[in-house]
Amino acid sequence: MTITRHIPKLNDMAFDTLKKSQTDYLKTNGFFSTDIFSISSDAPSQIQAAAEIAERVSFAIFLQAVMDNDGETVKKCLAAEPELILGQPDKNLVIESKLTWQKFYAEAALTMAVKRKQIKMIELLLPYYDELEQTEDVIKAKAEALSAWVSYETQKNANYIDKIVIPREYANYAQSLIDALKEETFPHGKPGIGRIPMNVALSEKTELAFSSLINILLPKNAVKLDDYIDPELFLLALYNAYRDNFDLFQRLFRDYELSDIFCFRVIGFAQRVLTPETAKIFCEGLNNVEVGIREISARAESLKLFDGQDFYHASCESQSRQRFFHYIDTGGGRVPTRLHSRTSVAGTASMLGAWFFEGIMQNKNNKILKNYAAMAATAIPKLK
Repeated sequence: MTITRHIPKLNDMAFDTLKKSQTDYLKTNGFFSTDIFSISSDAPSQIQAAAEIAERVSFAIFLQAVMDNDGETVKKCLAAEPELILGQPDKNLVIESKLTWQKFYAEAALTMAVKRKQIKMIELLLPYYDELEQTEDVIKAKAEALSAWVSYETQKNANYIDKIVIPREYANYAQSLIDALKEETFPHGKPGIGRIPMNVALSEKTELAFSSLINILLPKNAVKLDDYIDPELFLLALYNAYRDNFDLFQRLFRDYELSDIFCFRVIGFAQRVLTPETAKIFCEGLNNVEVGIREISARAESLKLFDGQDFYHASCESQSRQRFFHYIDTGGGRVPTRLHSRTSVAGTASMLGAWFFEGIMQNKNNKILKNYAAMAATAIPKLK
């Protein structure tokens, strides 16, 4: 990490933050082999030893908090060391989300927030640039980070309404998952029928298709943010694919809910790799937030659904190895897994989800363009 001055000591707040939230993470990633937090903060020699790794440790904590929208930890880190905002990580530093379990090669904090379209985190970080001496390097760093925003391409539909253009590769992949379901033979029985659970294994071909989805959205190895799929745009592609194939699903689910398999196994999993900022909107209800009838509540801020359950899975293993994933409807609740109806509740929610979620994405895109594009100086956000 490259910043202009070394942290002279770790104050009580920094020690508390490090000890409570990041000890295991930092040990796992090789920052140190012993627990430096067992030392006495009154021992000068021990403090000096801790200070030798303080920059690296604090920076890892800081970027972890940025990734997971932990605003309080971000504030604590920047209060202890304001110039963390300008830090450039080592090229091999990997930060793993403790919510989505994605692994990314670290970048500067604001750059990561911009590339992941974390509007709230961008709003939190920007004022810290203003508190620094406005040198050419500071101004340039802020401008370059903001210029990393990739704006959604839009075009007007037949009703002259701007609609987000889904990249062809996203649309084709979403359709391939539906095509796999078309040929499903249900070798172990039809999910949800009789005593057969919803998470029963499907045919080898379908399971392989769904496994490829997990590998794309939650790869085992770290990836660069520029090489990762846009999770919101991809989720919209899945919603649209369901809508465009609605007639197909209507024909195919006779005594079983084939559409729910797609909603639970595909859309439900894609929901779980969204940033915490977007997850909070799902917790409050897409329809409630998009039309402006509800603000994000304390419950949604804590990433709890209306039934009190957590939005995210508790571990990487539970996220990646489960064959069945809960599905969140537009109202911020889990859809029941046993429906036994001739109409898919999850499917109906997906039809509405395509509408409401696109509105959320459009609002976010317009906000960054309106409020921050000018700050990027030479860079109007690029189209992808």
